[in-house]
Amino acid sequence: MTAQTVQQGDLVTVIGLEVHVQLETDTKIFCGCSTDRTDEPNENVCPVCLGLPGALPVLNEAAVEAAVKIGKAIDADIPEETRFHRKNYYYPDLPKNFQITQYDEPICQDGELEISVEGERRTVTIERAHLEEDPGSLQHVGGGGGIDTADYTLVDYNRAGTPLMEIVTAPDFRSPSEVRAFLAELEEVLEYLGVFDAERDGSLRVDANLSIVPADEIEGGDHSTAEIGEETLAAANRTEVKNISSHKGAEKALAYEETRQKNAIQRGRAVAQETRHWDESRGITVSMRSKEEEKDYRYFEEADLPPLRVSGWKEEIAIPELPTARRERFQDEYGLSEEAASKLTSTKQVADFYENVAREFDPDLAATWVADELLGELNYRDMAITDIADRLDEVSRLVELVAEDEITAKNARETVLRSMLDDGADPETIVEEEGLGKTGEDEVQRAVVEAIDENPDAVSDYETGEDGAINFLVGQVMQKTGGSADPGDVNQLLRAELES
Repeated sequence: MTAQTVQQGDLVTVIGLEVHVQLETDTKIFCGCSTDRTDEPNENVCPVCLGLPGALPVLNEAAVEAAVKIGKAIDADIPEETRFHRKNYYYPDLPKNFQITQYDEPICQDGELEISVEGERRTVTIERAHLEEDPGSLQHVGGGGGIDTADYTLVDYNRAGTPLMEIVTAPDFRSPSEVRAFLAELEEVLEYLGVFDAERDGSLRVDANLSIVPADEIEGGDHSTAEIGEETLAAANRTEVKNISSHKGAEKALAYEETRQKNAIQRGRAVAQETRHWDESRGITVSMRSKEEEKDYRYFEEADLPPLRVSGWKEEIAIPELPTARRERFQDEYGLSEEAASKLTSTKQVADFYENVAREFDPDLAATWVADELLGELNYRDMAITDIADRLDEVSRLVELVAEDEITAKNARETVLRSMLDDGADPETIVEEEGLGKTGEDEVQRAVVEAIDENPDAVSDYETGEDGAINFLVGQVMQKTGGSADPGDVNQLLRAELES
């Protein structure tokens, strides 16, 4: 695209993604080294993942099974036979000077993923998803730790050889916010499949290609990928922003890059086709090198690995109910709103726990306690449901205490649940120690009579229609009962006594 001055509104953002997902396997993809995290650098290594002469790769069956699950989840074609190739390039964290990957015969082809953007469902095309090995990791030391400012760099090969699934989308995104929505949905799917651990540092990394296209070069009005056309995309210089490690980071990095490119075009400057690094600490992208082309990698077949055939076996690999399907079922089966169903299917662990509680108690009560009370308190403490996985039976017991009217919802929420999370005590112990068991009906009735007798001004205000009077009297009764009475019941008893 030649440099020209244009207006901001005449420009269309086009984004495609390459998402690198670390698969959860016990060992690396081509050797028996552990994938467990360790504080000691270069500990989980061997001749194979270090690329020493004469070392031969052996494919990890669990990695292939995970790839097939992903392929089924994104409704991709899974060929009967696929192959591995060598992608040749030099980086200090790639000890062999080539990467074993898949080129023109990937294990997953022509898939799609449905996402929600601003309340509307739309489909993102996934062109391919293929297996490959992860490089090692670089640690930039000194100078602020930036890739372009560090005093020196250390390399750790513990990660080298970890199985990766690279998921490549079509250039279907028109804004950074759409990218964030896609990554959130993709991560949910991967967690449901059990092939991915979101809590693991660096388990999902994004390389994003961003181009700016003049609107007058697009045939139609909805700026779809088909309308933009391959020639227009090929003519627009694109930048690749590498090593983005979070949904929020992807949105911020691409928003910066979108603005940078649009500003350059507005000023009549050409956008260089290059690879850029997202410096999260500074909130900017930094030029790394000119953009490689496919021919620069000199792909050729990996001679040490035979063709991979999954015919017969792939039909035996089952996948669980996925987030979208479970979300829809929760709305139909339990009568939940779309918002509540979305919260309750945000992770498989949350959905499983909700369903267990909903089968025992009222689904609406279960939804309130899991989606609002429990997740709200966990979020406040920067915790996830996995952090209390061994205590979920105690949370179920707390819901039971509320359902059976043994304690008030207010006390359960404000005292019992918070004490459970902060102090580790079980609900029965907290109820007993704090004296939160519901007050008997006779005792509540006595407290109602006492509150009325002791507050004649409030009674007079109630009789003249003052709205706040009844709330004041409810508060007095709650004080007398130590907060153990149900406020709704107290309100009804007060009104009955005042109007008798």
